Amino acid sequence: MNIRARVSPEETRLRIMETAEEHFRRVGYAKTAVADIAAALAMSPANVYRFFPSKSAIRDAICHKLLGQEHAMIEEIIASPEPAAIRLERIIIGINRYNRAQFVREKRLHDMVEVAMAENWEAIQAHCDKIKGYYAAVIAEGIASGEFAALDPVTTGESVFMLCASLCHPTLVAQNNHENAENEARRTVSLILRSLRP
Repeated sequence: MNIRARVSPEETRLRIMETAEEHFRRVGYAKTAVADIAAALAMSPANVYRFFPSKSAIRDAICHKLLGQEHAMIEEIIASPEPAAIRLERIIIGINRYNRAQFVREKRLHDMVEVAMAENWEAIQAHCDKIKGYYAAVIAEGIASGEFAALDPVTTGESVFMLCASLCHPTLVAQNNHENAENEARRTVSLILRSLRP
């Protein structure tokens, strides 16, 4: 008798996301159908739809996961005891590296992110606001320690975010992806840090 182990709904949801992400990376978002994901999992498309109402919902869940990984990386840097200037540099360079690794070297995944950015602007705006908040938090600590000039940390964080757009926005990172990309990013960060000094 063949008895299948019971799998929790959360485990099934994660398996669907992992399989979809693998298909999106290998075949591409546009060329992957829910039926392909279901077939790879040996389940019906209807079963996939029990967990995700659409392919775009799967895509959004994957994007949320990827952004969560980026946020975790940033929060780890923020929690470190290093000076604020070093942490701010590590955050900006870290975001640039992460985006180059996830969304540039993985062209098909980048295409999925482009669609997500166009179709789910609220989630992207929430992510941008979170990044601005991270910058503001580190800048506030730098102001408190005397590393940075007495500026408004919120508006300064927003300005840093805008100055770093070409280093962090997936589309712009893809356009500027060449062997000197990190050196250019470091020069930009150096200018930002000089402008923040008292």
